[in-house]
Amino acid sequence: MNTLRKYGFIYWVFFKNCFIAQMEYRINFLFANTIEIAYMFIKLLYVLVAFRIGVEINGYTADSLLMYVGSFTMMTGFYCFFFYSNFMLLSNHVRDGTLDLLMTKPVSLQFIATLRRIDFGYSFSNIVGGIVMIVIGWSRLGIPVTPVKVLGFAGFIFLGVVLKYAIFLIPSLISFWTVKTAAVNEISTNLWDMNHVPMNIYGRSIQQAGIFLFPVFIITNFSTLFALDKLSVSYMVWFIAAPVLFLFLSRKLWNIAIRNYTSASS
Repeated sequence: MNTLRKYGFIYWVFFKNCFIAQMEYRINFLFANTIEIAYMFIKLLYVLVAFRIGVEINGYTADSLLMYVGSFTMMTGFYCFFFYSNFMLLSNHVRDGTLDLLMTKPVSLQFIATLRRIDFGYSFSNIVGGIVMIVIGWSRLGIPVTPVKVLGFAGFIFLGVVLKYAIFLIPSLISFWTVKTAAVNEISTNLWDMNHVPMNIYGRSIQQAGIFLFPVFIITNFSTLFALDKLSVSYMVWFIAAPVLFLFLSRKLWNIAIRNYTSASS
């Protein structure tokens, strides 16, 4: 518990410092949110078409699609808020040698290197917009607002955030060997963008790859499927196990990467 309180306090310091630093340039915050709102409306276009013509896509109504897009948008906001800046800067730490300085700190190197920066600009509109879409879809679908439903949905969202950290940290670790990882990060970003529509739209082989191999589909699909009572028990067990498994794997790969790190001073 002492360790948890210590890291909680350190993360709170990170949070305050990042907020103060980013609010010094409020115009950047406004521009970032304006851009994200524009992207959000683009992603909503196919849902609006479904509302307009009243069609179902593979058994899912427009209201169900709205919940899916809301979950995807909210999880994108959480990713930008907690992890994106840190993962993008990891290769700079390796290339410029600033990782040497982080190694001297009396805290976990993985903690300070992958969670130090918090981005408010590209995350705020996505988180708020995603929550609004989920609430509207939830209400229109008539899903009961019970403790089991709400807490279960929130729990799956939390597991999704943990899983997203674990699986998107792994491609960033390639920077310890290749230094520049722009192409790898672009591929992982494109894989995530496939997730803005329900996984049932894709073929079975793509669904299985997105559930078990690189499990981006379960991050946003399974919480919505749980709320709609369409999540099987086996998938529910996998959703609980996957964050633990991939977090363990990412930790092991992190340790291997650190052992292969050559500092700026050699």
